[in-house]
Amino acid sequence: MVDRPRSRIPVAYARPTGEEHPPVARALTEPVARSLEYWAATRGDHPALFEGAAMLTYHAWNEYADLLADALAGRGLGPDDVIAVRCSNRIEWAVIALACSKIDARLLTLDPDLTPRALRERLIASEAGAVIVGDIAPVRLAPALEGLPFRLRATMDGAFPGFFNFWDLFPPVAQPRFGPTQPSLVAWTAGAPGRALPVGVPHRRAAPASISRPPAPESGVSLITVPPHRIWGPVQFWAALVAGRAVCLMRDFDAAKALATISKRRVTHWSALPESFEQMRELGADAVRKADTSSLRELEIGGAPASADLKGWLASLFAPILSEAYGSTEAGRISTMPLARLHEKPGSCGRPIRGVSVEIRDEHGQRLPAGAIGEIWARTPRSLVCDLPASPTRKTLRDVDGYVATGDNGRIDEDGFIYITGKATGLPEPDMRHFG
Repeated sequence: MVDRPRSRIPVAYARPTGEEHPPVARALTEPVARSLEYWAATRGDHPALFEGAAMLTYHAWNEYADLLADALAGRGLGPDDVIAVRCSNRIEWAVIALACSKIDARLLTLDPDLTPRALRERLIASEAGAVIVGDIAPVRLAPALEGLPFRLRATMDGAFPGFFNFWDLFPPVAQPRFGPTQPSLVAWTAGAPGRALPVGVPHRRAAPASISRPPAPESGVSLITVPPHRIWGPVQFWAALVAGRAVCLMRDFDAAKALATISKRRVTHWSALPESFEQMRELGADAVRKADTSSLRELEIGGAPASADLKGWLASLFAPILSEAYGSTEAGRISTMPLARLHEKPGSCGRPIRGVSVEIRDEHGQRLPAGAIGEIWARTPRSLVCDLPASPTRKTLRDVDGYVATGDNGRIDEDGFIYITGKATGLPEPDMRHFG
């Protein structure tokens, strides 16, 4: 681990007020950077982004994103380019994410645990035009980066030969532009058997991928603890930004620190992985009850299967505000289950949310009746699948009716509740007649 300079990040201990936001003056379907610009214009001096003691207002966040977007555009990076980032949840990542949105570039957040070989394979497969590294000395990644034709190499943590210092990338170079349909994120899915595939998330659908209903403008704070290389982390981030909530980032999850952060920042929305809640359970129910979590309005568990024991323990503490989310990288959010109703349908991850259709299919792609076990296929307006350069993803995972294979096996009962039984072993070859 290397030192992380903070000289260019303003530090404050401010807390968002309880003031309600003014009406949102743009459609949810616009690029997510538009949301930041709107809040910068209407609530510019309000705290918007936290990481530890560091804080950015909406205005400062937007200014940093503008300057970085200009710098990226000045190096020839734009709508057809992938910008690869290797770091944890930190303010620099949030600035990069919105700068990418401003120039229609695609953000690829890499898993820090990838081996050098796997990292190199993903950089080559995504045709990344830039790489920005944090939390590790670039020299340790030399085998993965050697010889690749990046137009930009930068590090968030000091100066290294052959790398720009991230905070030196802010000269005004060119006016950023927006586009409606370019992918904004690149993620990898293991939905296809035996290999990972790249999945693109269009700008206009990044935020809707994480929510089941259009958000009303609201005050509040979202705590983001899901790592940015997992698609659920960025889409939570987009959804909070669109809704006008401040964002609080946590680099390395610690249950006690998370509870302290909820109290200090008056967190209202938190969606986390089962492993995070397992850490909380290790603290004990008494420790959780003693913490001030009264600000929480929504608490959600998802991103991976959660045990019945864990869900029951959480329900005993947070039942009125607690729900379980089910989705996939390919399809976005599919269903939500309020855990206050856990006793009614034990083991279920809920019914499909509005606008989503779910089918259970056999290995040949044929629809199965209620109660039968097969692969879960979902059709949703929040589908994350789109075409990327040289990508086989669309032709592998989606059929002519718009259904996406999730890679999960399960069943649907007669009341429409979904139950996950395990991972699928294979995918049928879809009908390609209507694909361009």
